[in-house]
Amino acid sequence: MNQQDNNNHLEATQTNVKYPFIITIMHKLIPFSMIWVSLVLMYGVVCMYTNAVGQDEFYRFIFFLRSPFIVGLNCIALFISVFHTIIWFNLFPKMMSSTVFNKKTNTLLVIAGLWAVTLAVSIFLFLFVLK
Repeated sequence: MNQQDNNNHLEATQTNVKYPFIITIMHKLIPFSMIWVSLVLMYGVVCMYTNAVGQDEFYRFIFFLRSPFIVGLNCIALFISVFHTIIWFNLFPKMMSSTVFNKKTNTLLVIAGLWAVTLAVSIFLFLFVLK
């Protein structure tokens, strides 16, 4: 890779744009939101396992999820994860080193394709859970 390609790669990942303060805060909260979701899921799996043994831990997990504070934290984590997805889907065509993605229409098609796959997998998982 020559120096020109290396500079183009760096330009795709590093911008000198000054973001609003709330966007900067959301960038900093992404790891914490992912850790929060992982801990909640892990707690749910542990409660399901102990429920199979004969205890009523899963009901404690359900009541834990119904707490207004936890609902608020989960909504914030969902909002931040959607924000994170938007950022990564917009960066994906820029990160590809192929010349195919240099055109604006191809970039939009790649982003739309990523959203279509995400939507299809989400609908499939939603229908799978409802069964």
